[in-house]
Amino acid sequence: MRVIGDCFHTCMHVGNMRRTAEEAAQTRAALLEAALFQFAEHGVASTKLADIAQRAGLTRGAVYHHFTDKTALYAAVIADSWDSVTAPVWAVLDSDAPVEDRLRDFLITWLRRLREDKHFRALLTITLNASYGSDQPEGISDGRASKAYGLIDWQQRLEAFLAEERGGNGRARAADPHGAAAGVLAWLCGTALLAATDPDLLPPSDARGVALLLRGALP
Repeated sequence: MRVIGDCFHTCMHVGNMRRTAEEAAQTRAALLEAALFQFAEHGVASTKLADIAQRAGLTRGAVYHHFTDKTALYAAVIADSWDSVTAPVWAVLDSDAPVEDRLRDFLITWLRRLREDKHFRALLTITLNASYGSDQPEGISDGRASKAYGLIDWQQRLEAFLAEERGGNGRARAADPHGAAAGVLAWLCGTALLAATDPDLLPPSDARGVALLLRGALP
C-alpha cells in the first residue's frame, strides 16, 4: 500500500508541475498578445506595464514574473511573433511560379494580410513606427537602428530576387534591381503605415492594387 501511495503522490506532483508550466506558458502568451496590441495602438513609449497587465486581465506582478522590464517585453513580442507572422508572406517569393506571378502574389498577400490579419498589422505598426519618445527605455531607444537593420534586410531580399537571371539569358529580372527593390520597399512601408491608420485606405487587395507597382518593378 505504501508503494501505491508513493506512486500516487509522485503522479500528483508531476501533474501539478505540468499544470503549473502550462499555466505559466498561457500567462506569458496572454501578456505578449496584450503587449503587441497595446504597443501598436498607443506606442511603445506611452505604454505602461500596468496597461498591459490590465489588458491581459493579470496583475503587474505577473508581468514582472515573466519580464524584467518593458524593454524585455518589447523584445519578446518581436522575437516570438516575427517569423511566424511574416515568414509565410515572404515565402511567396520562393515558390516555383513565374517571376511576375510571384511578385504579384507577394504584393497581394501583403495587402490582404494588412487588411485581414490584425496580428500582422500590429506587428508591422510597432516595427515600422519611428516615433520613439524621449522617455523610451534603454534598449528600445536604439529602435531606429534596429528598424533600419530590418529594412535593409528586406531590401536585400527584394534586390536578390529581382537581380536573378531571367530565363537563363543572363539578363536580370529587373533592369535596375536596386532601384526596383527600393521602390517595392517604399510601397511595403507605406501600405503598412496606411493600414495602421485605417485599413480601408489600402489599395484593393487584388491585381488592380499592385498593377502600377508591378509595371515599375518589372518593365
